[in-house]
Amino acid sequence: MPNNNLKKPAASGVDLGDFTPEQNQALLDLLVLAMYLDGNLAQVEEARLQQLLTAMGFETEYDRNRELDASVTRVRRQSQTPAAVKDCAKKLAASFTTREHQQRVFDLLNHLTALDGNVSSEENEFLSTIKATFKF
Repeated sequence: MPNNNLKKPAASGVDLGDFTPEQNQALLDLLVLAMYLDGNLAQVEEARLQQLLTAMGFETEYDRNRELDASVTRVRRQSQTPAAVKDCAKKLAASFTTREHQQRVFDLLNHLTALDGNVSSEENEFLSTIKATFKF
């Protein structure tokens, strides 16, 4: 079982700070939701998710893929329509109550959506929903 409360910036280049296991899951689900919004699954986006999963304590490829598959399953069930995506994003974003956590989550989402070189209108709307939820 991964230790989700450790900082692991050296191995993954990502500092998740003191996120709880539940916050790590919410973050992963938000990132997966963002990744699927534009219908363009870039390899660079998946590589970034793999780095984040390593930072969360999932050391083996098997564990990272299992966790990613579980997240995709959770997100797919909750995001069948644009309204459902918005509701899902708000619910997941509500897991982050401190300004520091909110900023870190927003920065990670903003970075991920830009990795493929194009931020779609769906991704922009998603980021706006997150901003509004965080009251930025």
